[in-house]
Amino acid sequence: MLPAIHSSSFSSQVLFPLPSKHGCSNPMKSVIRTETCNVGGKRSTRPRTMVFGSNGDKQEVGFQGGERLYLGMDFGTSGARFVVIDKEGTIHAEGKREYPSFTKEETMDWAGSWRMTLFLLLEDIPVNLRPLISSISIDGTSATTLIIDSTTGEPLSKPLLYNESCPDALPIVKSIAPVNHTVCSGSSTLCKLVSWWNNDDSNRESALLMHQVDWLLWLLHGELGVSDYNNALKVGYDPELDSYPPWLLSQPYSRLLPSVRAPGTSIGHLKKDIRRQFELQMKFYKYAVVGLPDDCVVCTGTTDSIAAFLAARATKPGKAVKISQLFNFCTYYG
Repeated sequence: MLPAIHSSSFSSQVLFPLPSKHGCSNPMKSVIRTETCNVGGKRSTRPRTMVFGSNGDKQEVGFQGGERLYLGMDFGTSGARFVVIDKEGTIHAEGKREYPSFTKEETMDWAGSWRMTLFLLLEDIPVNLRPLISSISIDGTSATTLIIDSTTGEPLSKPLLYNESCPDALPIVKSIAPVNHTVCSGSSTLCKLVSWWNNDDSNRESALLMHQVDWLLWLLHGELGVSDYNNALKVGYDPELDSYPPWLLSQPYSRLLPSVRAPGTSIGHLKKDIRRQFELQMKFYKYAVVGLPDDCVVCTGTTDSIAAFLAARATKPGKAVKISQLFNFCTYYG
């Protein structure tokens, strides 16, 4: 038998201004409608938004809270950006940030800079859109590698960027991998792992490999050791086998490898402390909470080139996409 569901709701007018809707003479107002449901004795509250504008004496409705939006973030070489879209691909908000210059022991603290940028981008999302975001994902530069502490999630050494090479590890990797494999490059993730393994034996027991995207997403969902198969290609993951190959699993450092899921797979809900960090509370007759919703999920990411390809919407055979890493754009031919 299904549990009984009872609901009640109230509406409060939000005090912050919203951008004018095209064709409206007056700026829109947003109403946050908070619905409380009892499901099997448990209470669940979710804010829902309705945006209004006026055209002369006629009131117009913009979008309603039932509409779900999706947040994507792109972490590039010099900065990051976000976009909020709906299921049709319509852009509702976008923005970008340059990486702040953090230093640690006289070197660039990339991890600290990425972390700060992530939360600055979340802060930049318009308040009226936050309750509508149902899922979040991130893309980043492939082969950007972190070795982190599996207990705390903090880096054990400086991140190795996508274009950094580890020539000391290349002969070792070539001796175990198939000829011309993706990992047979000094800048591959596997070469970076092998180089770290051979030069730092003090933290092996607690170490875990994570790609840039994996680590940033972990800050949002809290589950360490999860990656996607696009990022994992350069560490040796075999998408045809849907697993790491035997020649890699037989190595002593294979226990540092993350678990792998398909890009866009739900990992877990946004952490409660993150949701609370980006809430705005307004007291009227009751509290109306405007923030990222409780059921917002964080999904596995992908690499920047794959994200650009998907954004170009080349979905049929015969279509081509030209991707430029230098200028961070893609051109669609079709």
